[in-house]
Amino acid sequence: MIDPAWDQLALTESTKLKACGAYIDHREQQRLVQFVTAFHNDFKRLRGSILYRSPFFSVDSVVSELLAEEIHLQNCTLQ
Repeated sequence: MIDPAWDQLALTESTKLKACGAYIDHREQQRLVQFVTAFHNDFKRLRGSILYRSPFFSVDSVVSELLAEEIHLQNCTLQ
């Protein structure tokens, strides 16, 4: 899972960086890109849609879309 690696990297950030809102926004955007690019190929349409958005959505909204797409794909395979 990527989260433990992110947590370890965050420990190396200086206090000044952690206080910089622009840095935090950029870091979170990069984490979201890593998360989205790791999607299984079944979700490549959703992956492309998310990666080309400007500005990026929140992690919560991306996870909600991913879950909705997963349900949609499951329903398609059942038919």
